[in-house]
Amino acid sequence: MASAFHEMTDEELGKQLGESRRELVDLRFNFAVARSLQSPARVRMLKRNVARILTVQKERASGKAALKPSSGRAKKK
Repeated sequence: MASAFHEMTDEELGKQLGESRRELVDLRFNFAVARSLQSPARVRMLKRNVARILTVQKERASGKAALKPSSGRAKKK
């Protein structure tokens, strides 16, 4: 999954970051209201995805990493 973020363009990364953050906020809100979650593991996954995306963006900004060409292996969902 992490390699999939390296293959995304900057625009795709930004969109994915926004979607992940929005879903994380919604899950946290639902937990605060109902005091239960349908899928607690989803929160962990979203937090890690946000961190991975931010890492890729910072690597690109510092010039340590560039957009990697697609290998075709990271297309599974």
